[in-house]
Amino acid sequence: MSKSSEIEAPEAVQAALRTAVGAVQAEVRAGAVLHLPAHDAQWMATGISVTRGETVTLLSSGIAWLSRAFDLFVTGGLSLWYRIGDGPIGKVGGDTFSFTAERDGPLELICHLAGQWIDESGRFDPASTLENGGLCVAALVWRGDRDAGLAAFAAVDSTGLAAREVARIAAFRPLPPGWAPLWRVGATSIFCEAVDTDAPPRIACRCVEDAGIIKYPLSLELTDDLAIAWDWRIQRLPSTVAEDIAPTHDYLSLAVEFDTGQDLTYFWSSSLPVGTTFRCPLPWWDQVETHMAVRSGAEGLGQWLGERQPLLSDYRRCVGGADPARVVGVWIIALSAFQRGTGLADFARIRLEGAGGQTWIGP
Repeated sequence: MSKSSEIEAPEAVQAALRTAVGAVQAEVRAGAVLHLPAHDAQWMATGISVTRGETVTLLSSGIAWLSRAFDLFVTGGLSLWYRIGDGPIGKVGGDTFSFTAERDGPLELICHLAGQWIDESGRFDPASTLENGGLCVAALVWRGDRDAGLAAFAAVDSTGLAAREVARIAAFRPLPPGWAPLWRVGATSIFCEAVDTDAPPRIACRCVEDAGIIKYPLSLELTDDLAIAWDWRIQRLPSTVAEDIAPTHDYLSLAVEFDTGQDLTYFWSSSLPVGTTFRCPLPWWDQVETHMAVRSGAEGLGQWLGERQPLLSDYRRCVGGADPARVVGVWIIALSAFQRGTGLADFARIRLEGAGGQTWIGP
């Protein structure tokens, strides 16, 4: 049985979650179980109003299809978004997720592909909806302590989703100071700060059938001599074939964002020649993102290697158009959702270098 067929039958999950919600009323102040369609999706009211400071848990199961023909789908970790009232949107960091409400208001949910938003209020181009499928989601607002509530829920939850959330919380590790998830892609559990005795302080990336982008915001003048430099250790590439088409667009990269709205990503390709440049093959991203292969193949995997790329000349060659005036962010990107593989990497000593000195981003 394929993985998609194993998790594409939501009726039993929906019934089990409703039974569990009914069994833990002492711990759950408000709960709802909903089906969120992927096609023609709209923001859906949960019927729950939350108060600032309350803890909310979202448990999801199901598939949102990008293309059945190519067997491309995502689960809730890459397609479940929430918002409270007129506040900004947020994405879950996995198929299960908990967060603290930052405002009062009604809780709304949507199944929508990460990245394709017009603004942080949750407006999107209707053409960007997914092909079909959907998610079964339980939204739970705890009366008191989240961990105690989850433990009680897990004891009666035959789906195992609550137990997965307990495990996710226990395994969580923070990002280094200054880094945060890129808002249009949302929360992720892929990256964390790592410090130990056998390697430099670094950002560890462990991307298993997942995707995420973290950003370090900047405002730095883009001069002719400005370069981006970093060290990385790629242990495993998420693709074994060329990454320049959507069905195989799984990769690991460090990217630079400019004040033109464009970003240039430097990635390690499995097979494309060094210097290969192409626009992102994904919808919406094809308008703003360009990829450049700076390494290729298996040579050097598992080793710490240093990179240095001249930004303005790379931009002119790879992106084109009017020159940017400023660098506004550095990103780390990991994507392994399309072929449902694994990408493993570490990033360290990230910095911008020019005649004016160095701007360290770290770690």
